[in-house]
Amino acid sequence: MPIYAFTGSLTRPMPQYGAANGQGIGRLVFNDDTGELRLADFTGGVDDTAWLVTDPARGRLYSTCEITGTNQSAIAAYAVEAEGLRLIGRQPTLGNEACHASLSRDGRFLLVANYNGANPEGYPDAALTVFPIGTDGSLGDPIASVRHTGSGPNRDRQLSAHAHCVVSSPAGDVVYVADLGIDKLVAYDFGNDGSLTRAPDKDFAFPPGLGPRHLVFHPDGSALFVVSELIATVVSLAVDPTTGALSQRDAFRIPSLDGGIVQSAGILLAPDNRHLFVSLRVCDEILVLRIEADGRLTRTARVKSGGNTPRDLAFSPSGKHLVVANQDSDRLTVFRVDHASGTLSEPIQHLEIGTPMSVKLAAF
Repeated sequence: MPIYAFTGSLTRPMPQYGAANGQGIGRLVFNDDTGELRLADFTGGVDDTAWLVTDPARGRLYSTCEITGTNQSAIAAYAVEAEGLRLIGRQPTLGNEACHASLSRDGRFLLVANYNGANPEGYPDAALTVFPIGTDGSLGDPIASVRHTGSGPNRDRQLSAHAHCVVSSPAGDVVYVADLGIDKLVAYDFGNDGSLTRAPDKDFAFPPGLGPRHLVFHPDGSALFVVSELIATVVSLAVDPTTGALSQRDAFRIPSLDGGIVQSAGILLAPDNRHLFVSLRVCDEILVLRIEADGRLTRTARVKSGGNTPRDLAFSPSGKHLVVANQDSDRLTVFRVDHASGTLSEPIQHLEIGTPMSVKLAAF
C-alpha cells in the first residue's frame, strides 16, 4: 500500500498570504523507511488549497479551495487513484476563506471552518458548515451551518469573528471551533443527523487578544491543546468527563529568542501522546513541548523549520518522520523524530514545491 504525501498550494496572489507559486494539489510518494519524498504528479484546476483532509478508508481526499467568479469558498472531493486524483465534485462552503476542515469521528460528515476575513456586505458568512458524505465519498448539500459574531481587542485582526479550526471530540458528540476573532473555543452538540446545537457550557474563553488558531485532542478525550496565533501561546485544557466543561491546566507563552516576532501556526499531538509539535512562522522554527502528567507543558526542542514560514506540518503514518510545509520558501522539509526525547534530527530532505499551504500523509 503506497504512502502518499499531498500538499495544497497557493496559486493566486492574496494580500494576507504573499507570493503564490503553486500549481494545485501535489501528490508525492513517501518512503517511511528513509524519509524520502518523490513528486508523482500535480492536479491543476484547483486554486488556493488552504487545507487538505485525507480519508484513506474510502480512498478520498478533500480540499478547501476558491473558485473565481463566486462569492464563497468551496470544498472539493477527489478520488485517490493510481493514475492521480479524480474530481468527484465540489460544494460551496456558505462562507469565505475556508481555512480548515475535518471528518466527523464516524466519517459520515465533513466539517468546514470559514475564516471570513473581509466579506463584502451580503456575502455568505457561515463560520461552520456540515456536509454529509455519500457512500462513494462525494459531498452532499450542506445540512447545517452556523454564524459567529463578535470581535476582539486586536483591531488589525479581530474586527469580527474568524473561525480557524473545527474538530470533533473523540466521542464524536461535541464539535469545537477555535475562533481567532473572538478569543473563544465555541462548542456545539453534534447530532447523529449532522445537526449543530450551541453548547455554551462547554465553551472556553481565552484572554483577550490571544487569537486561538488550531486545536488537537488527546485520543481519550480527557484533554485538548490549543495554539494561538496573535499572542503565541500553547494552552493545555482538561475536559470534565461528566459535564464536558473545559478548564485550563497550563499556558506556555512562546518566547522570542531574538526579539523578533513569533507567530504560531500548526499543532500536532505526537503518536505517543506525550509531545506537541508546533510550527512558528516569522521566526521559522518548530517547537516541541512535553506534556507532563498534570498537563503542564515543558520545552524539549526548538529548531529551525528548514525554510521560511512553516505553515502546516504532518507526521508520516509510522510517526517516524515529520514533514513541514515551508510556505514562503516553496519547500517541504523532512525531519526524523525521536519520540523518546521529543527532539528532531537535522533536515534529511528539502523538496522544492510552490507555496505549500497544507501537507497530509496517509497510506492509500
